[in-house]
Amino acid sequence: MYKNYILIALFAFILAGCISSKKPIYDYTKPKIDTEKQVKIEPKPDSGNTQVILSAIDILHSKCEFGDSNACNDLGATYEQIGEYENAMKFYTRACDNSIEIGCANMGMMYEKGLGVSKNPAKALDIYKTSCNNGGALGCYNLATAYRKGEIVAQDYAIAHSAYTSACEKEDVPSCANIGSMYELGHGVQKDEVKAYNIYKVACFRGFNKACPHMKRLGDKLNIK
Repeated sequence: MYKNYILIALFAFILAGCISSKKPIYDYTKPKIDTEKQVKIEPKPDSGNTQVILSAIDILHSKCEFGDSNACNDLGATYEQIGEYENAMKFYTRACDNSIEIGCANMGMMYEKGLGVSKNPAKALDIYKTSCNNGGALGCYNLATAYRKGEIVAQDYAIAHSAYTSACEKEDVPSCANIGSMYELGHGVQKDEVKAYNIYKVACFRGFNKACPHMKRLGDKLNIK
């Protein structure tokens, strides 16, 4: 999750400059359009994007060196996208060292997967916890997913639900949708399909397309029009 990185859009974004805004706590009852996009990763780009990638790297590197720590994280994501994992780790670490929590979460994922660094799931988990406690939505999401799946730590749905809730309150829509799944299945919470449907609905309306079929499926089951 969380590196669905469109390089042409990034290039335009870099040229235009960064814009950030504060948002209120997430409200399940009021569907909104999500305007915040976290840095995410796709598979390696084809050769047609090579020049765009190189131009993006040059610009991001310059911005990072001049103290733009968000650009350091974006540079790490770009390097990860093209498979230069050691460089990705270097710039994620720089971003994290400068309190860019998404950089910390991305760095933790590198430790979890063993990309550009020796695989160390325990260290990844510690990074997720610290980032989540410091207000990082992606850190909370990664922490919740680790406890929900139970692959790198003992499965604990209660902790997963709590961490997803922390991320959801920070406007992380995929985390909100995962809360819906936990209510639907009764994982860590009392099963409540109506609440799950309403959470899926909000996530769908806010542009998280993966929630839409779950909303429809559950709506059909509950006969909700």
